[in-house]
Amino acid sequence: MSIPAAYIGIILIWSTTPLAIQWSAQGVGFAFAVFARMAIGLSLATVLLLVWRLDFPLHRRARQSYLVSGLGLFGAMTLTYWGARFIHSGLVSVLFGFSPLMTGVFSALWLGERSLTPRRLAGTALGISGLALIFARSDGIGGEHALAGLSALLLAVAIYSASLVGIKRIGDDSPPLATTA
Repeated sequence: MSIPAAYIGIILIWSTTPLAIQWSAQGVGFAFAVFARMAIGLSLATVLLLVWRLDFPLHRRARQSYLVSGLGLFGAMTLTYWGARFIHSGLVSVLFGFSPLMTGVFSALWLGERSLTPRRLAGTALGISGLALIFARSDGIGGEHALAGLSALLLAVAIYSASLVGIKRIGDDSPPLATTA
């Protein structure tokens, strides 16, 4: 796959995810929406593995990676779908914007990485301050249970970020699509 095609695919997936979450949770329960999305993703990833003739390794590191990524993705998606019922869809995107910061924190703790420099932390603080100002002047963050939704989304981001660092810590060299499936 070419880099521009992958880049466009990532943009399409991540830019439409909050809206898809809101739509899918409207008529059916959030649990059905999560399971349906996971089933669709598994089906597509399996088809791509077969079409592209990629291996699906089952060695120890691969299994560990599948476990960490599966639990991380399913946990994060479940909390996201549940929490998105109580906050505005735009805020879902904003909260997932914290994932690089949380990933940096987990990387520093678990991998000893030093990517969180004072300059980067200052930039992050400035960005968070701007977002706080924007949302403080808006009509609120959501409905009656907005704080519960906000908390669920922040926990989802933490689980997602922790699983990414966990996968890196395992050091599996399986094809990324196999880990996704």
